[in-house]
Amino acid sequence: MIDFVTDSQAGVIEFTVDGRISREQYDAVAAEIESQIAQHGKVNIVEIIRDFEGMEPSLWWRDIRWGFDHLSQLSRTAVVTDSGWIGPVSKAVGALMPVDIRVFPMRDLDAARLWVREDRASA
Repeated sequence: MIDFVTDSQAGVIEFTVDGRISREQYDAVAAEIESQIAQHGKVNIVEIIRDFEGMEPSLWWRDIRWGFDHLSQLSRTAVVTDSGWIGPVSKAVGALMPVDIRVFPMRDLDAARLWVREDRASA
């Protein structure tokens, strides 16, 4: 499941993953991010991953392609999780992409939110 909230004034999208992601949920988040990109040019994301139980197999390739298509429109992404494997994978992806990705433990959620907003304030 994905829930999301948007701060349209700041161009910040925060979404929470808790369980399995359906196609409809994925599409809703992608559409919201694209809407904010259209409004702001670039966006920042806070991605809170409480529990990730996967998603439909066809969405994996679609997600990778979506990411590559929008790389220049993502500024900062804060990945907030206590999951053992998501943090290292996110750091590895961040090292290869022109997007500033940082991983925060759940206890530092407020710091993650502040970090993405600092970038928007200086934009």
